[in-house]
Amino acid sequence: MRIILREYLGMLRESGEFDALLPDLLREMQFVPLSAPQQGVRQAGVDLAAVGNDANGQRSLWLFVLKRGDLGRKDWDTLPQSIHPSLNEILDVYLRNNVAPEHQDLPVRIVVATTGDFKQEIQQNLVGYANRIKREGLDLETWNGDRVAELMEQYLLTENVLPGSARSQLRRALALVGEPDYDLQHYYALLRELLDWAAANPDGVAKQVRARVRSLATVHLALGILCRWASADGNLRNALLAAERTVLWSWDAVRKAGSADDKDVFDAYVRLVHTYLEVSIEYFNKVQGHLYVKNAIARYHRESALLTERVFEEIGNVGSIGLSHFLFGEVTQDKHLLEGANAVAESLNALVGSHPISGSPCYDNQCIDISLALLLLCFAGRREIAKTWLNQLASRLIYAYRIGKWFPIATDSFDDLVAFEIERNEVDLQKLKEMSWMIPTVAQWCAVLGADEAYAGIAALKSDVMKDTCFQLWYPDAQTDNMRYDRPAFLESGMSDAPLNLPATAEEMRGQIRRTRSDSPVKEQAVTSAAKAGLPFVDFVASRHFRIPVDPAYWQRILTEATPDISSPLVPAP
Repeated sequence: MRIILREYLGMLRESGEFDALLPDLLREMQFVPLSAPQQGVRQAGVDLAAVGNDANGQRSLWLFVLKRGDLGRKDWDTLPQSIHPSLNEILDVYLRNNVAPEHQDLPVRIVVATTGDFKQEIQQNLVGYANRIKREGLDLETWNGDRVAELMEQYLLTENVLPGSARSQLRRALALVGEPDYDLQHYYALLRELLDWAAANPDGVAKQVRARVRSLATVHLALGILCRWASADGNLRNALLAAERTVLWSWDAVRKAGSADDKDVFDAYVRLVHTYLEVSIEYFNKVQGHLYVKNAIARYHRESALLTERVFEEIGNVGSIGLSHFLFGEVTQDKHLLEGANAVAESLNALVGSHPISGSPCYDNQCIDISLALLLLCFAGRREIAKTWLNQLASRLIYAYRIGKWFPIATDSFDDLVAFEIERNEVDLQKLKEMSWMIPTVAQWCAVLGADEAYAGIAALKSDVMKDTCFQLWYPDAQTDNMRYDRPAFLESGMSDAPLNLPATAEEMRGQIRRTRSDSPVKEQAVTSAAKAGLPFVDFVASRHFRIPVDPAYWQRILTEATPDISSPLVPAP
């Protein structure tokens, strides 16, 4: 396992990834971090400060200078961010001005840590500096990648936290994560084992909290290792799927344990959230260029069925990524996340413009991806763009159902889709359109965004070619939260509004929506555990990942609330 950890450290491409790892390691070493690493913020030479015992058990103040990769002569004194200027700034500024009164009398240990190695050419500089500050009562030590990997194995991946079965699952997942068809089953089994908090059940509240924080830290490390391997193998899709599942199952564990209000557990979970956001934006950056080029995704999928499936998967991915950055940015007031969400929304607009097939869904449940994308466009202030795409969707759906070809089939079977498109004499067309979430979803969106002509065309289908189709919308209920983050919740919870009537005009539909919001048992949007904790984006990740219909209340509120484009009603204070 130490070899795997050493390779993982070598794969860390950004200093921020190493900065995020060290606090978890130090906590397991019984250190108390005093500051969190901050990129771009002057910290008087110190990237991370902590208080903890040294090898002799003496309580000390530890000051870390964190670097990445192999360090040589050019890293010693060439740039302001080099090692020597950082060490001097610690002596001249940090130790004079930044040490809290309660830590003034503690011995000071300065650590230069890196994910790589210290080259021979820099060794004399480090030894000389260590000897000089030794005379001032200060100690300097170095942690290379091997030392950090040793500490990680000793403290983060102990047998109690990561038993042999879990280590085996991680190794199998790493061996297969680069395969396009790998279903991540070994990683998911690892997650189940690590998040089985009921099985651990240590005595005492404090021990229980510590065990949960340790579990989440181990999950965080396992996710980081898997994602780096996936990235190295060129399969960021698996990295994104793993990050989504980790965020969902970890929140389910936190929720079930009643630990959402425990600061230490919640902070450990939020560190997972940040990793998901980093993985999601890395995935987005990789695919972004393809979104602007006409039919670029068609280069990888010659069969129309595969192409349509892939394009709508990207629409769902981009929609949920943008919503995650936007909503978490709203909660944390992080302008960088909000700027990122804006860039994602722009690229979503490019995707639907550059890929005309984005107007022709092939599965009924792709209304989930469509709703996520439309919500992102609306939240990001692009309602007219959303309306344009919606008109295109409605027009294509009307045409497809009227000619009996290329409409979104009611099943999620690829075999049914292939039979429908190729072996037309072998399929039962009525069975493939016996129910529909797509039509009422698109119809309500048309009414909400004022696409009245498109709505009228959609509504007319019911009296013509879709007389025997059951239109329905699904609403979550009080039980949905118990399964939303674990599996497809709509199969076991919620309520269906079916058969749903589509009135002839958009104005009548708007009236129906208003009555639903004011009079119906489903009028109140289900306030989920994630939303209560200030993490509403997790619900959208669950919708995309587990193929759970988006709560219609989200788009209905755009019609019925005075400030529909502001996300604050969706984001309760944490």
